[in-house]
Amino acid sequence: MSYEPKADALRDPSATRQDEEMTTGNGSTPYDVDFVHTEVLTVGSMLRGTAANAPNAFEKKAALINAELDNFGFGRYQICIWFLTGFGYFLDLAWAQGVGLIASAIYQEMNVPAGRTGLIFTMANAGLAIGGLGFGLLVDVIGRKWAFNLTCLITSMFGMLLAAPKYNYEAVCGIYFLSSIGLGGNIPIDATIALEFLPQNRRYLVSLLSMWQPIGVVVASGIAYGTAAKYRCDVELPACNAVASGAACCSVSSNMGWRYLVIVLGCMTLAIFFLRYFVFTFYESPKFLLSKGKEQEAIDVLHKIAKFNRAPPPVLTIEHFAEIDQAQSQSTTATPTGQLSTAQTTKKVARDVVRSLSHLKALFTNKLQAVIFVLLAIAYIGDYWSFNLAGSFLPIVLLRNNVSSGQGTVTDTYRQYVYIYLPGILGAVLALLSVQLPLVGRKWSLVFSAAMQGLSMAMYTQVKTTAGYVGLNALQYIMQTYFNAVLYASAPELFDTAYRGSASGMLSCLGRLAGIVAPFAGQHYLASSSSGILWLGAGGIWLSALVMVFLPVEMRDRQMF
Repeated sequence: MSYEPKADALRDPSATRQDEEMTTGNGSTPYDVDFVHTEVLTVGSMLRGTAANAPNAFEKKAALINAELDNFGFGRYQICIWFLTGFGYFLDLAWAQGVGLIASAIYQEMNVPAGRTGLIFTMANAGLAIGGLGFGLLVDVIGRKWAFNLTCLITSMFGMLLAAPKYNYEAVCGIYFLSSIGLGGNIPIDATIALEFLPQNRRYLVSLLSMWQPIGVVVASGIAYGTAAKYRCDVELPACNAVASGAACCSVSSNMGWRYLVIVLGCMTLAIFFLRYFVFTFYESPKFLLSKGKEQEAIDVLHKIAKFNRAPPPVLTIEHFAEIDQAQSQSTTATPTGQLSTAQTTKKVARDVVRSLSHLKALFTNKLQAVIFVLLAIAYIGDYWSFNLAGSFLPIVLLRNNVSSGQGTVTDTYRQYVYIYLPGILGAVLALLSVQLPLVGRKWSLVFSAAMQGLSMAMYTQVKTTAGYVGLNALQYIMQTYFNAVLYASAPELFDTAYRGSASGMLSCLGRLAGIVAPFAGQHYLASSSSGILWLGAGGIWLSALVMVFLPVEMRDRQMF
């Protein structure tokens, strides 16, 4: 995670394979990879983002894989990976926005008391937390391939089942919990996969993946505008299970819009699973295979990617890895090949799980890694706390102001959601640009975007008009997308391949746990029409800005292993 490539370490595409000369240190192999100097972890190095550890054997081998991926460039395979992982980002907020928008319709139809409105968001965050942690750990055990596909399958299956319950709020919350387990693995897994297949000089494109999140929000809002807003009972009607038979009420048949929405989102999720599993051939990450000692398989994958990209085959061989082992007086352990029996497979998976968990000790026994993890954990907690409050309750605040004041209809309110979230795409573009600036990079992009996000939420307390609500909500969402774009792309960069997915999953889980608490804290202020909910959100993201000042590693122009 802490190395910097020399300019001449990236091959000239116009050069022939025979003429390329790059060394691993002894002049016998066609690679030349340079690493940044080791720098002790101090307050000064933390502020500068220049802390670094000495490279180990695995990281030197990963540098050779990086050189091959750099030679492939942003080819056909990388383009497919970027779009397919982007669809995972799309689903992440499309579902969150969709359910957030239909929450009031569910509350009305099922006669949910004010004190229980936060349950659906709490159950969602519980599922997202379990999914983030579970799939984060699995992706480092069973590999990137299966976890990549299972997330969408689980989300689509249970997502469409959301339309089934009648007058059973607990069932809706339970099914959404199960759907969220699959959804929770998307961001940590997709960012990890994109980073491990993109060339080093195109890693900034992972930040641009976050543009799919506001697109997901806008699409979900558009679907809600055509379904939940159109096929909804009058907002003044009580639930049918709360009045006598025959009285005017909000019935299932008159309130089908929210069910149409979850069915449409479920079908879209299933279509993405189909693309990932049946249409596109996903190869296991070469760095993951390398981390498991499967060096020849990693090289084989590089050859398959080169063929898919219609590029010259890689020159990397198993002998190059052996030279690194020899230079560091280390030996590689051969991995048994061939078909395993069911019992052998079960034992192997059990051993891999235990071994994977043992790898996590590097997060805490290595001082630099421990500091990075703790700082990122606080940033994730503050971030998820803030945007869960904003995402869960600001739409309801906007709806309450529009409808109760007579300034507009429910349909007008849904249309405003599109105005609010469409500019969020600008946040991803800002992230794409700022992470490449020499004096800004990942670190100060995080600090600036978090500070601005908190400021926009704080300013929200002073605005009373609909135009003011919409404008500041749009600004808040631009900054939220900006911050998350950099955070989601940068966090996996800071950890080694062996536990990159696990670390990302744990960070996501911690953030989701904060999101579980946030709705309970927010619903108290929402019920009393207090502005405290806005200050709660602003304080959380300002905490994230503060801790990112001390992030000890800036990954701009450094290799990722």
